[in-house]
Amino acid sequence: MKIGKKNILFILIMFVALYALIISYGEQYLGHLSYFILYIIVSFGLYINYTLKTKRLRIESEKELASKYKQLEILTSIYSYLDINKPLPETGGWAAHPDFLKKIIETILLKKPKFIVEASSGVSSIIIGYCFKKIGKGKVVSLEHDINYVEKSRKLISDHNLLEFVEIVHAPLKDYSINNKKWIWYDIDCLKDSSLIDMVVVDGPPHYIQELSRYPVIPLLYDKMSNNSVLVLDDGIRDEEKEITRMWESEFEDLSIEFLNFVSGAFIVNKSKSDNSNRTLLAFTTANQLEYNIKGLKSIFENKPDYIDVVVYDDASIDGTIEWCRDNNIPIITKEKALGLTHSWNLAYKKFKSENYKFLMFSNSDIIVPKKSLEAILHQNENYIIVSPLSTKKGVGHQPKQDVRNFYDLPFDEYNYLNTEKVQEYINQNQVSQKSKEVDYINGFFFSVNRDIIEYEYSDNELFYPGNQNVGNEHELCQRVKKSIAIVTNSYIYHFKGVSLEVTNLDNQSYEYNIYRDLNWQQAEKIKKSKWRKFWFKVKYKLKL
Repeated sequence: MKIGKKNILFILIMFVALYALIISYGEQYLGHLSYFILYIIVSFGLYINYTLKTKRLRIESEKELASKYKQLEILTSIYSYLDINKPLPETGGWAAHPDFLKKIIETILLKKPKFIVEASSGVSSIIIGYCFKKIGKGKVVSLEHDINYVEKSRKLISDHNLLEFVEIVHAPLKDYSINNKKWIWYDIDCLKDSSLIDMVVVDGPPHYIQELSRYPVIPLLYDKMSNNSVLVLDDGIRDEEKEITRMWESEFEDLSIEFLNFVSGAFIVNKSKSDNSNRTLLAFTTANQLEYNIKGLKSIFENKPDYIDVVVYDDASIDGTIEWCRDNNIPIITKEKALGLTHSWNLAYKKFKSENYKFLMFSNSDIIVPKKSLEAILHQNENYIIVSPLSTKKGVGHQPKQDVRNFYDLPFDEYNYLNTEKVQEYINQNQVSQKSKEVDYINGFFFSVNRDIIEYEYSDNELFYPGNQNVGNEHELCQRVKKSIAIVTNSYIYHFKGVSLEVTNLDNQSYEYNIYRDLNWQQAEKIKKSKWRKFWFKVKYKLKL
């Protein structure tokens, strides 16, 4: 049972009112029975209070226990994967948590950096050393301002036989001038003759030495960082770290920043100067739809051409989506809290605009992509500012002109997603002469824009009106655009009917028990706004009407 703050306040007011009535008039009208009623009211109030507090404490305890178990599970896997046979220093607290250490491992194994600089030393220095030992080459220089920690870290590195890969450098804090402001950071004279830095790991200096204490790392090391280098910043849940990343993003054009929803939070900062002028960014947007995500992403990666870069924009999922993407080396940008589909689309647009991609594709998570469909969409996107493929009649919702049956007499059931490949193959063999059909608007389950769209952005780095949290984004955009928009008649993408952002999960149920899962966006929104509609829907569902 979920009781909101408004309901708790209402119950409290009712109890106070009943208590006042009994005290004032109870004995006059009810005699000694009023004291018994008063006892019942107070007891029930205490019971409700105890129940709510107990439930809240149980939920918090279960979350904490699950989090600790997950960290222990990660730490165990780290020991096993890196063949560590000596105890590591304590993790968590002031030290890095296992989930942060795991991200360091994943990044090193994916990018194969030759030279890493670490701000602060400790358990992360050991982990980096073991990664290089596993790869067979690499060097990390760990900057440490406290001489006591320098000696401790050097001993740990020696005990783990990692001196070949890890160097702990005593780098006292010193003054720097950055943008005409005084800052304190590590002495980096030891890096003046070093190779270009492929990766930076930041877990220091301590936050108490100055406001925004970790800000100087990029201004001071930027010119020493190689193109396509990466920075991993710990403690991302702190307001200071959030402000620091905002400052970096505003000051350096070629940085892309991703928040990682870890125990202490973290940020991944990528420095990239690659040429994307002939490439396409595909933004796959989702929130808590792991079953659909796996189907959709697998179909995209199996059937996309090499010039399409896929990034998942996740709206704070807690169902395993983030972990699955990372386990499969799929770039994912997630959030601390759910901010809606529009926010995800605007994040993707910002990357598309700043990194000079030629096309930007927007994809819901509840889709299946067959071979040759993406190429057909992009071919028409050369001629039209916005294009979208065909799908099933239910899949295209409010734009019935995108129904595949308007153009092709299919010999099989297109509502079975397993036939998606067959539909596209049939289209390839029986293509209509007109490869595109101009329309006033498209359905937003999957659509693509070219760089002419920048002319119509809502505000700087925002293509969509942020007031539309989830619904109506593409329709509102189409109304603003004054250039031709088209349906691509030789491209087909299956759509499961708008469940990608849990709009149809009205009772917080798992997929197999969700009675609303066959609704489309519009139907779900109507039911959500009316308790009577919801009640009547449940009655019809029970009666199978």
